[in-house]
Amino acid sequence: MKPVVRVLQWLLGTFLGLGLITLVAAAIITPLVFNLLWPPPRPEVEAQNSPPPTPPESSPNSPSPHPEPTPTPSPQPNSEGRVIYGDGLRLRDRPSREANALGGVAFDEVVTILERSEDGEWLKIRTANNLEGWVLAFGVQETTAQSPTSSETPQ
Repeated sequence: MKPVVRVLQWLLGTFLGLGLITLVAAAIITPLVFNLLWPPPRPEVEAQNSPPPTPPESSPNSPSPHPEPTPTPSPQPNSEGRVIYGDGLRLRDRPSREANALGGVAFDEVVTILERSEDGEWLKIRTANNLEGWVLAFGVQETTAQSPTSSETPQ
């Protein structure tokens, strides 16, 4: 064979090989990169109709790892609030991050505030579906019910 033809064959084979390797690498890397760009979807928590599980009995000698805050009544019983946390809030059966989830409360949903925990971190609420449970207080903005007599006209 002529040397020119061999050089052309070598160049063609090299470019085809490099192109094939690049294509395979792109096919493997692209899904990995795209999975890192977007957060995973938020899990949907459905309300459970089963009774909450009873906590295991502990011996009197073993201390509780995390003392849970004791709820205290809110100064304004049954005031209203609106969920201001963008992802919504998780409704729990007691004021603790380790508590069982009872359901979810959507962003901008109006709720009734029943109690506030002693440390002020948790609120016991009732949703429009009559689900009661505890949510983190930072995600709820208390609103005051406006009475018709409180509106003033500008003068």
